[in-house]
Amino acid sequence: MQEVSPFHPFRDCVVPGRKVLVRIDINVPINLKEGVILDDYRIEAHSATISKLAKSGSAVVVLAHQGRPGDDEFTSLGLHWRYLEKYSGMHINFIEDVMGPAAQSAIRNLEPGEVLLLDNVRMVSEEVIERSPQQQANTFLVRRLSPLFDGFIMDAFATAHRSQPSIVGFPLALPSCAGMVFENELNAMNTFSSSRSGSVVLAGGAKVPDTIKAISKLLSNGTVGKVLVGGLVGVIFVAARHGASGWVKKYIEESGFSGLVSDARLLLDKYGSSISIPIDAGIDMNGDRMDVDIKSVSGPIMDIGPATIDAYSTEIRGAEVSVLTGPMGVTEKQLFAKGTEAILRSMVNGTKFTIIGGGHTIMSARKLGYIDKISHVSTGGRAFLQFLVGEELPALQALIESKRRFP
Repeated sequence: MQEVSPFHPFRDCVVPGRKVLVRIDINVPINLKEGVILDDYRIEAHSATISKLAKSGSAVVVLAHQGRPGDDEFTSLGLHWRYLEKYSGMHINFIEDVMGPAAQSAIRNLEPGEVLLLDNVRMVSEEVIERSPQQQANTFLVRRLSPLFDGFIMDAFATAHRSQPSIVGFPLALPSCAGMVFENELNAMNTFSSSRSGSVVLAGGAKVPDTIKAISKLLSNGTVGKVLVGGLVGVIFVAARHGASGWVKKYIEESGFSGLVSDARLLLDKYGSSISIPIDAGIDMNGDRMDVDIKSVSGPIMDIGPATIDAYSTEIRGAEVSVLTGPMGVTEKQLFAKGTEAILRSMVNGTKFTIIGGGHTIMSARKLGYIDKISHVSTGGRAFLQFLVGEELPALQALIESKRRFP
């Protein structure tokens, strides 16, 4: 007997002749001066959803964003357009408008099998304000565009933690489905949740407050068997266990993370045996790498050291599920990418089901040629962490409400 989904699955929206609005997340690292996208994994991932819909005979309109007003990476989607064409293998129309007369006319004239990319939705001021789904359904963006469509597809898992018009407003105004990327994310996280004691989470990267919060929830609800910390998250736990001096003290003070050190200390006191912290580190000594005992750190911590790599690899081998939430070091510099690369190698060779998330982690896996060997590559950042610990995602709740309104 087939399980009944609380929201409409993707297959419900693959209907020939329908005109559908698809929200994707192609917010990517970009060098605007050189006109180069630095990592296009998200664009490649979402292209499958777009291609599937167009080839089924749907008229497909794509809504997405890049950056945020005021940011260095806030720009038009003209560059992303060509990448979408490359990965979907089809011609895609692009218009430098979101909801004005030009965009509305282009949407009305779109034929089955054709694809139209609208410009950066965050050029619309309403999109950067977070409010309740009902309020977002009453925005100009939703009220102007929704009458032009037969349905809405939410594929932007990486934005699922936000309550913005293009994420939670359209599902209340149109019959809606999850997209292929969105469904794959949920399925992978459910695999993780069901593994519990057989899972290992490698908590790295630079999203320190969010990650420490996630560690606390994972351990308190018994979702994970072991947490191994690295990256800047690891620095906080090192300070919690061994005290802060020299570079570690300076980093914590300048970052305003003193309170997080106290939080990490409480976690170590409560869940000590379930948390592993670095025992050595690769530090930057005038441009060279030096591996030192964690108690002898005298320079910037840039990576986990060889002893930590060995210890963490032992924990990974034989795990039912392993999850890497962020890099173990500064992967932009090859000298300090060793820890992350070794961990990825251990995951691929020693774990039944592997999940990675975060832009720099994905870039490392692609560079090693491991991306196709990872069980699931998450396109999400903060949404990935929130769902990992069981927090509600506004986008998911909006899809559930949409099914109730449009059964």
